[in-house]
Amino acid sequence: MPKAYFFNVPGHGHVNPSLPLVAELTKRGHHIIYYLTDSYRAKVEATGAEFRAYSPLVRDDYFTSRGLDGSRPMRAAHALMHTTAEILPELIETAREEKPDYILFDGMCPWGQLLPRILGIPGVASLALMPIGSARQMLNWEIASTLLPRLLMDFGVGYEAKKIADALGKQYNIPSIGITGIMNGLGDLSFSYTSKYYQPYADGVSPSVRFVGRVENDPPQDESFPLHLAGDRRIVYISLGSLINDNMAFFKACIEAFTGAGEYVIMSTGRGISPQAFGTLPENIAIYDWVPQIDILKRASLFITHGGLGSISDGLYFGLPLLLVPQQDEQTMNGMRVIELGAGLMLKKNQVTAQTIREKARRLLDDPSFQRESARIGDTMREAGGVARAADEIEALLAKRA
Repeated sequence: MPKAYFFNVPGHGHVNPSLPLVAELTKRGHHIIYYLTDSYRAKVEATGAEFRAYSPLVRDDYFTSRGLDGSRPMRAAHALMHTTAEILPELIETAREEKPDYILFDGMCPWGQLLPRILGIPGVASLALMPIGSARQMLNWEIASTLLPRLLMDFGVGYEAKKIADALGKQYNIPSIGITGIMNGLGDLSFSYTSKYYQPYADGVSPSVRFVGRVENDPPQDESFPLHLAGDRRIVYISLGSLINDNMAFFKACIEAFTGAGEYVIMSTGRGISPQAFGTLPENIAIYDWVPQIDILKRASLFITHGGLGSISDGLYFGLPLLLVPQQDEQTMNGMRVIELGAGLMLKKNQVTAQTIREKARRLLDDPSFQRESARIGDTMREAGGVARAADEIEALLAKRA
């Protein structure tokens, strides 16, 4: 029975796509020891994996306590490398005692990326972010103009992160992972939870990357949620995800945009804003701090989203046109690809008004080409092989290394 560690960071967008893969591996007899923070214990144990809490170096508030929300990637890289330098000795000692056969790690978890290289065993990356393609991708003006200002803003901090990565490489006699490896690290195998068709410049991506499509982790339908209130009306679903979602002005603009419209609007604010803060709502608008997202997407006609890769994949999988309102640069890059493929439109944060939301939404709802192209991308995700293909690839790698 193969034994493996899985190292992840405390973030729903990173954890959620990994769980179906872990469940598939445990079903095949792999013993997975999943390192994460306490609030994820139940989710991890539900896959059949063994949960193991990190030391106090990595807690549930790892990112929020440092003021990190994805908008300052070099600051995040710096924090992650400091943690890596501190946590690696303990992990190396434990691994040498327990002798795992391979290591799984999130692409933004550098200690997980370094450990298999130090031990000389296979490493497998779970990529919650889109992998970086060729240099040609970075020369794309839209992409470069989105990323470069953020990278240059904290250049000094990023340089310090790279110095730590270089020092660790020298200390353990392995190649440095460099600055790109800190935030989007690859392994001997790397799984991207989208399709090759959706990935921009896919032919320039590392040959270690396998595009396995959206991995299904859909809970049973929540019969208690009042979807019946929509009646025969088309549903518009609005969510800014689980991280940067405390944007009262955005939700108020959505209320104004859809008041009196023929559609039924469901908004999910997350835990940061109470639905009661909006007062009395129009009959066609409902606001919750949590919703069964998959149940709604299966019925919806339009998804207004922040553009996280998981949310985009969910929307495209169910063939929905997307109105993207990115809250950080990585989400802007995700959205560019949606627009390029004709499956949605985008509003930058400084463009958001009730009028612009109404105009973009109306166009997406009334022009069938957006739904058609979204469904086309969804088909490519279903055809990519999913967790069964990913598990097959891991077992083939282990057999090759045996």
